[in-house]
Amino acid sequence: MFVTISSILLTAGMTLFWGIAGMTAAGLPYARTNRSLKHKRTFLLWAAWIAMLLSAAWYAAIALQIVISGWLFVEGTVKTLVPLTLIPQSYVAVRILPKLKSLRNADENPPEQEVLCTAAHPFVMLSFLAAALASGISAFSTFFAQPVLPSLFQIASRFLLVMLLLLVPALFAYRSYLKVNRGEKLERGILVRLLKFASAGVLTSVVAIAILVSNVLVGVSASKLPEASDMMNHDRMDEGGGAATMMSMSSGSGHQEHHAHIASGSAESGQVEVAALTGDISAPADKTFELVAQRKKMTLASKAVIDAWTYNGEIAPELRVHQGDMVEVKLINQDVDSGVTIHWHGYNVPNAMDGVPGMTQNVVKPGQSFTYKFRAEQEGTYWFHSHQQASEQVAKGLFGTLIVEPKLQSETFDERFTVINHRWMTDQGHVNAFGNQDGLQWKQVQPGKTIKLRIINSHNLSQKYLLQGTEFRVTSIDGMKIQDPQPLSDQTALRLGSGGRYDVTFVMPNHPVFLKLGNASNNDSNPGIVFYSGVKPEKPIFRAESTLFDPSDYGKLVVNEVTGTVKFDREFQMILGNKMGFYNGEFHFLWTINGQVYPRVPTLVVNEGDKVKTTFVNKSLGEHPMHLHGHHMTVLKKNGEKVKTPWLTDTLNVMPGESYEVAFVADNPGMWMDHCHNLDHAATGMILHLMYGNVRPSYEVGTRSGNLPD
Repeated sequence: MFVTISSILLTAGMTLFWGIAGMTAAGLPYARTNRSLKHKRTFLLWAAWIAMLLSAAWYAAIALQIVISGWLFVEGTVKTLVPLTLIPQSYVAVRILPKLKSLRNADENPPEQEVLCTAAHPFVMLSFLAAALASGISAFSTFFAQPVLPSLFQIASRFLLVMLLLLVPALFAYRSYLKVNRGEKLERGILVRLLKFASAGVLTSVVAIAILVSNVLVGVSASKLPEASDMMNHDRMDEGGGAATMMSMSSGSGHQEHHAHIASGSAESGQVEVAALTGDISAPADKTFELVAQRKKMTLASKAVIDAWTYNGEIAPELRVHQGDMVEVKLINQDVDSGVTIHWHGYNVPNAMDGVPGMTQNVVKPGQSFTYKFRAEQEGTYWFHSHQQASEQVAKGLFGTLIVEPKLQSETFDERFTVINHRWMTDQGHVNAFGNQDGLQWKQVQPGKTIKLRIINSHNLSQKYLLQGTEFRVTSIDGMKIQDPQPLSDQTALRLGSGGRYDVTFVMPNHPVFLKLGNASNNDSNPGIVFYSGVKPEKPIFRAESTLFDPSDYGKLVVNEVTGTVKFDREFQMILGNKMGFYNGEFHFLWTINGQVYPRVPTLVVNEGDKVKTTFVNKSLGEHPMHLHGHHMTVLKKNGEKVKTPWLTDTLNVMPGESYEVAFVADNPGMWMDHCHNLDHAATGMILHLMYGNVRPSYEVGTRSGNLPD
């Protein structure tokens, strides 16, 4: 983030001073005396040298970022913006500045025609203006249109834009040059000159507006999502440098006929449809549940009323099962018009039970039902939510918790609390709450009792949690146990990305313990829990945290199939960026993967059994909790360095300026969503798919079917 802000400031400064130099250059041929010409030249040179110093600082910052963060952070900038700025600046340094040496005469006499011709040459002014425009485009691109893995067209388009914007100034400059060359005097009245410059500015603005309007028209049209799609993205596939998959071999010119053949039920050898990937569900259910999606007004503890969409008319209902249970959940849609599903966040169910409309099932419309059935193989803390228009439906309350108790209890706890944090919209504005508790809760616990907190963040952004008054341990991350967790100081803050979970344990001391959402300073604005043993304490006072929990240096080393792998079967990279643009015909601040948004982001294709590595690079201005369905990822590197203790996660929060390398074994065949779990980002295209090469779709996404996942 610091590098990005610095780049914006430097390029903005470059734009300002190159622009000043350009305007000064435009006034050179109007000088009445050699002394006046010298003063203008001196001012121009000062502006140019300041601009060059700022440019040098920017290039140095880019080089430093390569050293610190790596090539992937700056590849787009180096390929697109550096040539754009360097070419006109180099021309100024090599060709224009030497020309200005002839303008040093301090004589009071009127300048000679040869001197004025040199000053009036169109390239003098245009080169400075070109440098200013290139710097301005670079400043804009750094914030609003980050170049990521640019194509030759994207690189060339910025040069073309500079040329088009210089077209009108070039015509005016050339006209003035012809006058001077013929020995004619230029208009020297200030009003006449101002009108001339204003005319050039207005005409240039017309050109700029024409370019903008044409881009808007093209952007609106090109960004429209298809009415129906099978989500396979046949023409955009990334096999990660590995061997060809069945998917790529069957794509190409005949993929439409191939898909029709599969959809008709005549599957080719070795291929399977998503709907058939149910796992073995022949055994009777050990635990059965019914969840009814319904709209209902709910009241928070503060008496604030929310218009919620709920399962069973509750806020965050809990499903509790034991490891090994066959679980059956019947979803009924009572009155949610757009339809609903259930996605088991972080739980590696068979593909057909994953709950993504248009990918693993059809949306459940009002009056319809769908039954999910799976074996609860994983213990731990999980949650579930609708994946139909999830940015809206999760925000309104269509979520709950899934708690899977271990088959063999290795630890015992006297008290267990599930803390699911959510941000609700009320008539008074947004309110944070633990479930429906949007203030302090008071829990009386006897000293010596062992307490387990299951903390779940369902809010789009990462949240900070403070647990003060006792040391504690983080025993699980995203349902995966930490080996040999060490005690942490009560001044250690926990930051949990959207969709992530921490299990935290502590032994109740003989004094109060406080759990709070947010920083220590905002005691009144966020929910919390006060654990006490004797007399109910006064309002808790929190101390500022001194450290932030770092899972990359905690517990014992995780050893699995990928931690020791040197050569992976497939390697992918996801550069997370942002740009202004259109999505489905509407203007948005877009969050991109490799410079694109769905459906232009290539599908990642693997074969079952592959060892797969993915590199996340966040060069955007926001955080991105990257969530891969159906698999847990092992974190191997952070910011280019091997982590001390690799850990397993299904939702990895990548902060601005960070990079991670993660790996997993492709052991759960299907068609899986892989997206940012800031659901507002996913809703505008920060989505791609992981596809097993022998799997074919059973459903379609789009307005025709009503399947609208995000």
